[in-house]
Amino acid sequence: MRIRCQRGRPAARHALPLRALVVLLALAAAPPAAAASLTLEVAGDAPAAEIGQDLVLQLVLRSAGATLDPAAVVVRVEAPGGFLGTPYPLRPLAGGSARELRFEWAAPVAAGTAAGPRTLTLLAEAPGPDGTLTARWSGTVAVDYGKDWSADRITAFIDQRGLPFFLVLVFGFGILMSLSPCIYPMIPITLAVIGARSQDKGAAHGLAMSVTYVLGMALVYAVLGALSATVFSGITAFMQSPVVVGPIALLLVALAFSMFGAFELQAPRFMRDRLQGTGGARSGVVGVFAMGMVAGLVASPCVGPFLAALLVWVATTGNWVLGFVSLFAFGLGMGLLLIGVGTFPALLGSMPRSGGWMETIKKAMGLLLLAMAFWFVRPGIFLPAAVFYPLLGATAILVGVFLGAFDAVAPGTGWWDRTRKGLGIIALVAGLYLLGGSFLAHGLLMPSPLPGTAAVRTVPAPTGQTTAAADQAATLPDKVAWELVRTGDGARAFLDTRLAEAKAAGRPVLIDFWAEWCVYCKKLDKSVWNQPAVVGEAQRFLTIKVDATAPDDAEMAAIKAGWDVAGLPRVVFIDSRGEYLAGRSTGFLEADQMLERMQSIR
Repeated sequence: MRIRCQRGRPAARHALPLRALVVLLALAAAPPAAAASLTLEVAGDAPAAEIGQDLVLQLVLRSAGATLDPAAVVVRVEAPGGFLGTPYPLRPLAGGSARELRFEWAAPVAAGTAAGPRTLTLLAEAPGPDGTLTARWSGTVAVDYGKDWSADRITAFIDQRGLPFFLVLVFGFGILMSLSPCIYPMIPITLAVIGARSQDKGAAHGLAMSVTYVLGMALVYAVLGALSATVFSGITAFMQSPVVVGPIALLLVALAFSMFGAFELQAPRFMRDRLQGTGGARSGVVGVFAMGMVAGLVASPCVGPFLAALLVWVATTGNWVLGFVSLFAFGLGMGLLLIGVGTFPALLGSMPRSGGWMETIKKAMGLLLLAMAFWFVRPGIFLPAAVFYPLLGATAILVGVFLGAFDAVAPGTGWWDRTRKGLGIIALVAGLYLLGGSFLAHGLLMPSPLPGTAAVRTVPAPTGQTTAAADQAATLPDKVAWELVRTGDGARAFLDTRLAEAKAAGRPVLIDFWAEWCVYCKKLDKSVWNQPAVVGEAQRFLTIKVDATAPDDAEMAAIKAGWDVAGLPRVVFIDSRGEYLAGRSTGFLEADQMLERMQSIR
């Protein structure tokens, strides 16, 4: 046995080097281990951004040979031209793994950026086993304006197409407004002011007087345009305040009754005596110009929704010269029809003054004027719903009766009489429906028989809401809780302090500029700031309401200028980094649109 062991020891000593040699040869033959690497991709379609909004990208970060830590990933940006602001912190998304991470990356697009393609480069960094791993992505971002007009969009449009082309468009817009029922009541006034004197002196005199008349109208609109872009920031809201729309609605009702034949509409006697009295041509020109200004004031609230839109566009520029010139062009376009009426009054005088077709057109115009009067006093603007709908229902029933809802149709009756009776029946049924619905919802001079049945427009809660979230929503207040500040209350110091606190806490800010006379400010309170979904979303904001009812002092004027408050209402958004978001600050929005806007603020 000992001899065998002695013989085996040399064999074991020879086996160990042999095995080591085999291992070394295997290691030498094996390929080297792959180095860790990182790739960066942008998911989805080609990136696109809206000026003044956020550019939002979904990043996909993949590694080979390394495990990624989401908290250690850094993404840097290169954006030539400075069209992007400071990016927001990366937000991890679900669906990744240890070697594939997904992030939402976002950065605001500067409000003054010109439309067009922009080059964007993203550099991602993450720790690896042998140092920092890097990845690069470059691409083109399509930058353009959104659907809403803004100061940048108007300026760019003028730069590209020229100011004359812009004014021609505004002039054409005025012509379209002249074809609306709003301008028709001015026709008999124009005839009373100009026509009687022009019939004897010819078309040239009528043209001169008509142009003078329309220049007076256009001057009123031009002044409104200049004011909307400068000192009188509340001009658009004031035009829709109850103080204005109430008398205008009564005027429209009176004009409607004139169309129905209740009385003949003409200029007041003192105006006719003044315009047709002695004093020479100069007195006539001055009087006609003044009457044109009066006509512009009377017609402006009638085209309020259209004129207000144009005034808002102009107000965003803050350029009073552009406001004056563009609204002057609008007034000229709107008065073009009146120039024709005043120049050729004999043409209108030669038209039949009686006949079924003429009476039908006049009554149809009267109905349009009545509809516009109701639109001006609709709920939320002037009349409460408990008064508006019964009044509208009773009016619809009367219209149905006068259209012939109860008239017998004899054999051989023409198509128009049958159509008129059908329209009368429709108006009658609509009126009864409005009366019945109002009675059930609000009651008529008595409590509703079905309390709590009034329809309320609500914003639906997000889909997939958990039970805990639903329970939390049930404990929300009835409306957004505001911190109030007023003109003269040390507003600047208060706002600076609260904004600094919100920035330190990483909390976004919502500021609502409000005034007692502002109709749509109150509409925000009644139909937006009391919606459960909006109230819930507002919990993560610092919410401040600035009461700008009192005249602005120097401090409040500076605050408004800093946040582009050219008109009321104005809802200002400031993100969690303390940056003012000019592109997402807005005026009145419906509840669902406001909720979407609030959800986009980080």
